[in-house]
Amino acid sequence: MQTKNTTADFFLDLSLKKKCPEITVSRKDQGYQLEHKKKNMNFILVLDDYEKIVSQNKSHIFNKIFKKRNLNILDCTGGFARDACIISSLGNKVTLIENNPIVSIILRDAIKNIQSNKIQTIFDKILVRFGNCLDFIRQTDKFYDYIYFDFMFNVSKSALPSKRDQFLRKITTNNIEINKEIIKETLQRKNCKIIIKEHIKSNDYMDLNIITTYKEKIVKYTLVDNNK
Repeated sequence: MQTKNTTADFFLDLSLKKKCPEITVSRKDQGYQLEHKKKNMNFILVLDDYEKIVSQNKSHIFNKIFKKRNLNILDCTGGFARDACIISSLGNKVTLIENNPIVSIILRDAIKNIQSNKIQTIFDKILVRFGNCLDFIRQTDKFYDYIYFDFMFNVSKSALPSKRDQFLRKITTNNIEINKEIIKETLQRKNCKIIIKEHIKSNDYMDLNIITTYKEKIVKYTLVDNNK
């Protein structure tokens, strides 16, 4: 285990104590390890582990949603970059934005620790930005074919997510009213389609102009635009 000796290490430690005191962080050779002692659970974000999912990208639902290639996709809720990695692996250019500083530090560190040439090539096509997605949307004049949102919806115990997503849900916040305002302003400012990842039973965005919905067992991807 490496000694905590960087500003990022101290910030991450203090931020977790304030945000999620039940979660501790330590630096290992592979990257930052998050540990939830009460649940006897730990996690290190190793992006090389995404090799398996990108090797099966042709069967992923993103392959149905993004029917063309070389698209410009704006991922406004980057998280640990799993979805951005799959979208990029399908031949698209991705701009990833992550607002949560804890997630941002862990992701930045994980990107530096990539060992796989395949994953490195994929991340070379992902432009990573840390900050507020609406601030970015308000300022950028770049055209995007799709803008993607995954607000990390809550799930029941019967559908327990991966350790990666369990830690993400602990670290991040999710306010449906704020989410709706973000979507509505994005629709006003950008003339492109928006994709919202939701729980399969969610009806949170029924008031929007829904074009179609792509369904899986637990989640669905709602495609909306600003045309009335």
